[in-house]
Amino acid sequence: MATFDIIVSIASVVLAGVTIAYMAYLARVSGRDRPHDPERLRRFIANAPYHLLAEEEHNQSR
Repeated sequence: MATFDIIVSIASVVLAGVTIAYMAYLARVSGRDRPHDPERLRRFIANAPYHLLAEEEHNQSR
């Protein structure tokens, strides 16, 4: 094998390792919410558009 072939082979292995590590990182942080996060629940309750639900119920009762 020529030196160039060895360098390309090593670079391919390194690139594959970096790609796998990055994909694992993305899978970890990809929006999977913590199911029992009290702060998230508090924000949801504080910011939920309850007025839209009330308006929809009012429009359906007509």
